[in-house]
Amino acid sequence: MIHCMHRPFRLARIAVLGALTGGLLLGASGCVRSYRVEIQQGNLVNAEQIEKISPGMSRNEVRFILGTPLIEDPFHAQRWDYLYILDPGKGQPVTQHRLSIWFEADQVLRTLVEGAGLPGAIEPDLEEGSAGFFSRLWDKVTPGGD
Repeated sequence: MIHCMHRPFRLARIAVLGALTGGLLLGASGCVRSYRVEIQQGNLVNAEQIEKISPGMSRNEVRFILGTPLIEDPFHAQRWDYLYILDPGKGQPVTQHRLSIWFEADQVLRTLVEGAGLPGAIEPDLEEGSAGFFSRLWDKVTPGGD
């Protein structure tokens, strides 16, 4: 008879241990990061190719050197954009390069390079203490702002 009295406590102990083990396993499974594949999009343009582009070149010459532009905007037919984005997918920051070429009379007028590591690249001036556009706008619109 005593043997039957201990059976519910044993089942309760097994149920509690099972619930704790299941909870720990479920919690630990959320800590594991899944594999993310590296994603490359756009036109990879290197420094040698950019240096070959000069004012006065025709569209065909530019297309021969750089390939077909990623963006040919019908609303801005005089501008070609070559965009390259690399997302390593391992918690590292995304790399982005952009080359914009403006044409006049089907000849290169000027170029603009944005992104780190390319010649003539323009990098944003991000000072840690400087307020962004929306912060400055908010300060002007709200009472008590400077």
